[in-house]
Amino acid sequence: MGSSIELVENTQTLETNLNNQLQQKLLLIENDHYLSKAFMTNGNQLGYQTTKICTGEVLSQELKSYLVENRPNMIVVDIGFAENMQLLIVRDLRALFDGLIVVVSSKNCEQEHVDAFTIGADDYLLKPIDSRILMMRIAALFRRQKSLVNQVELASLSIGDVCLQPKSQKCFINGEGVKLTTFEFNLLKSLVEHQGKILSRDQLYSTLLGRVYNGVERTLDVRMSQLREKLTLAGMKKNQIETVWGQGYMFNNLTS
Repeated sequence: MGSSIELVENTQTLETNLNNQLQQKLLLIENDHYLSKAFMTNGNQLGYQTTKICTGEVLSQELKSYLVENRPNMIVVDIGFAENMQLLIVRDLRALFDGLIVVVSSKNCEQEHVDAFTIGADDYLLKPIDSRILMMRIAALFRRQKSLVNQVELASLSIGDVCLQPKSQKCFINGEGVKLTTFEFNLLKSLVEHQGKILSRDQLYSTLLGRVYNGVERTLDVRMSQLREKLTLAGMKKNQIETVWGQGYMFNNLTS
């Protein structure tokens, strides 16, 4: 059995869903024509760009080409079409696709549920399923994904050309990674978190080294010099980290 692809344009997009859903592409892989019709109709009414592929082959060349060229945001796959192959289609899809995968099946088997999630499914739904419920589950998955993305963004500190990811202790200048020691990363993070404010040596010694600055020790100054050298070589502006004589250091937000 060959493959066929049908793309239905958004002709009935609801204005209330434009911002959240217009750019989302949904791909349905199935052999259930009732589910297909309801999916396409409801999906487009809600503002998604919906595409369906009917295929009797697991990962046909046409399907592979579609994934590469169109990069959908979510795949809904009815594993009934794969016959004896069953969940292998999910495994193979996950190897090529890093978006959301929703499995639809008429098989109410606990082990199949477990296996589906183990090999990469994001949700598992039993047939028959009301197409409106399916769309609500799809919307919920997108909301959850957006929330996770927002959490990652909140976990990043970005000022000008400098971006820090505290959880992984990664530093980027103009999008390029810069290798820093743990101390250098924490020093830069402290400055970035207080950008525009002077951090005294007393504050930095207490926070980063856990001891009181004695007014003579040069450990912090040497580390700061090494940090500056790495960052400027990576493309950061030389005066981004400013020495305020007699007071401490300050990170400047330079936009020009």
